[in-house]
Order: sequence, then structure tokens, then C-alpha cells
Amino acid sequence: MDNIDSDNEILNKKIISVGHIALDYIFNVKKFPEPNTSIQIPSAKKFYGGAACNVSVGVAKLGLKSGIVSCVGYDFRSSGYSNYLKNLGIDISNVYHSDEEETPKAWIFTDINNNQITFFLWGAAKHYQELNAPNFNGDIVHLATGEPKFNIKCAEKAKKSGNLVSFDPGQDLPQYHKEDMENIVNNVDFMFMNNHEYERVLKLLNIEGDELKNIVDTLIITYGKNGSIIYHNNDEIKIPAIPVDNVDDPTGAGDSYRAGFLSAYLKGYDLKECGIIASCMASFVVEKRGCQTNLPSWDDLMNRLKDRGINIGEVPTLRKEMSEL
Repeated sequence: MDNIDSDNEILNKKIISVGHIALDYIFNVKKFPEPNTSIQIPSAKKFYGGAACNVSVGVAKLGLKSGIVSCVGYDFRSSGYSNYLKNLGIDISNVYHSDEEETPKAWIFTDINNNQITFFLWGAAKHYQELNAPNFNGDIVHLATGEPKFNIKCAEKAKKSGNLVSFDPGQDLPQYHKEDMENIVNNVDFMFMNNHEYERVLKLLNIEGDELKNIVDTLIITYGKNGSIIYHNNDEIKIPAIPVDNVDDPTGAGDSYRAGFLSAYLKGYDLKECGIIASCMASFVVEKRGCQTNLPSWDDLMNRLKDRGINIGEVPTLRKEMSEL
């Protein structure tokens, strides 16, 4: 493991997320309905969400400084979301407020195989195209789901300002044109995708995986219960998933993985350990419904890893597991 910064230096590290703050409505169904049919939904509940905000909250829970750049609507304050973020110490000074539009909302349906379909109300997010990229006062700028042109502006400005740039196209990937994706991947240091998004990006760019690995300094592909793979230089680092007794809902697992990875990176951990910590963070989120419901503290992460026989810095058990993958 690389040398870990002192506690005071770590507390001053900051990750700024760019993208959606949203109100999530999460549903678990046995199967998706066929066209022109209906199915019963056993229950519905509102949760705080939005990919960028999930990352921001995850970072704050781990004890680092956190900020977000986003667009919200007239119901942001009345929903309680604004005070919730302020109480977590998250910098929301770069959140644009619309008096005419709703805060973005997502209706997320998950079947028994953890396949998902999401319907997203863009709402106030339409104002991204009117905004200029802010001045970033952080160490890492993480670009999550959001308006592609705005993400490109933020990537370029953050890169010129000397920030590390992280990118996760997520489920907004269909909004990216080939030229947009080419522009943004040439301005990022970290790129996160699940295996489905990875294949779509390769198809969009019309390139092979090796070419993308040569463009992006650190490429991270997640495979759900099968773990993740980190590509850096010529290294391929396999990270198994951290097992849990009960998986309630996978929504938000990817966002928590990104929060854990980037936070661990700023704390000074090497890439393998960043992946292990990220995987552990995701293991908490899947145990409860809602992207932010069960986000752990740093001590929670370390205790779970210890309980699994994984010692960060040595990880003898995990090294054996990874060599068998």
C-alpha cells in the first residue's frame, strides 16, 4: 500500500460530483410486463437519489469533503433533500434552482434477476445546457449521469485546472454521440462502467477494448456479483464482490462503488485496495432498498473487511481469491 496521508490532510481532500440530484421511486417486480399489459406493484416508496448525489453522499459518509454541481426544481427544499445534504456538510453552492421545473425524478423497476428499467423525468435538468462549468475547488471531479455537453465542459475545465477527472456515463449513455464520447474520454483519468455499458461504449466509439484501455489511464468495469476489473497501464486487477447474506436491491450499488473507490484513492490506497474498498461499500448498499439508505462509514467498511478476513495493506485472503479468478 502507498503511504497514507495524515488524518488532517485526508479530511481536506474533496470530491465534487457533477450530475443529477433526483427523487427515486424504486419498485421490485417479478418480471417486466409485456407491451399493452399491466402488473401489480406490491409497494412504492420515495428515496433520495440521483447518481451524482449518491456519490456525493457516499463520499461525505466516508469522512471526506464533498460537493455537487446539479440542477434542481421548486420541490427540492420542500422534499427535505436540501436540508439533508446541508446536514451532511455537502457543498451545494453550485446547485442551480429552477422555480418552474420539478427536481428530476426516477422510477426504477428491478426484476428478480436484478435487471432494471428506469423512467427518468428530466425536469430542471434541462437547464444544464444554459450553465457554464464552475470553478472546481476539489481534488477529483466526478462526472455522473447528466447532460453530455455540460459534462464535456466540466471535464475540460477541471482538467485544465489540474483536477483529476472521473467519468461514469451510466444510464444516460444513449444521449452521447460518438464525438461527445471521444471528447470526454480524452479528458478523464478514471472511467467507470458496468459490463453492459462497456460494450455499448466500444460499439459507439467503434474501437476494441485494448484501444480504450490505452486512452483512459484507469478503466474500471463492474460485473455485479462477479466483481470488477481495473485496467491500468498493462495491469489487469481482478476484484471479487464482497459477499452478503441478503441482497434486497442493487439500485445505487454502482454509485457507492465509485464513491468508495475515489475516496480510497484520495486516502492513498493503491488501485487493488481501492477496488476492494469500493466492492465492500457496494455490499452495504445492496442490503437495503434505496441508494443512500445503508451507506457505511469508513469504520463500517474496515470492520466488514476485517470480519471477512481481509486486511487492507496485506489482503492475503483476497490475493488468493483473486489469483483463482
